[in-house]
Amino acid sequence: MKIIVMDSANVRIEVLNVPDHMIEEDIEQFLAEHDYSLNNISWMAAPIDFVPVQFHEYGICHSDGEELHFERQGKLKDFSIYDSVQEVKHREQEELAAKLRLRGEKVDDGYEWHFEGECPIVAAYDYDEPCDVVILSVRVDKDGYFTIIGDEKNDRGNEHEIEVDDVFAGHLDYIISEIGK
Repeated sequence: MKIIVMDSANVRIEVLNVPDHMIEEDIEQFLAEHDYSLNNISWMAAPIDFVPVQFHEYGICHSDGEELHFERQGKLKDFSIYDSVQEVKHREQEELAAKLRLRGEKVDDGYEWHFEGECPIVAAYDYDEPCDVVILSVRVDKDGYFTIIGDEKNDRGNEHEIEVDDVFAGHLDYIISEIGK
């Protein structure tokens, strides 16, 4: 079981793994014994492996003054390297979709962007081999599915679709930063 402690005095959230059999009185005693001031905290217990968290970011669009709202989900849990990489990849995909919806050209059931001149280059697995890929266009449909058209940097002239999950973590940012320049 997890105890989620929200400490207002120190502005932090802590997640404690405790035995599943604890009841409310046991939890408060446990917290007091472990130097948590019951006056400065709120807590809740949950019999789950991770704690889902909803993050919201609000802002104003510089071009038209409209209010922006981006939302992403995360988890409070112990992250392995693989989990961390997947979290980065999913967050980048959400940011890319949001940027395309904001700056891309509306087509059929989605938004797309075509790069001209200097195109972003990302590292990706192309035909199961890691390589640099020149990104020519990117599209997101209404369901959040991506179509990325690229061309291997060292073997130009073979434009084809690259799976978004084949792009290395941290590299979609190169595409995001070039949209709307």
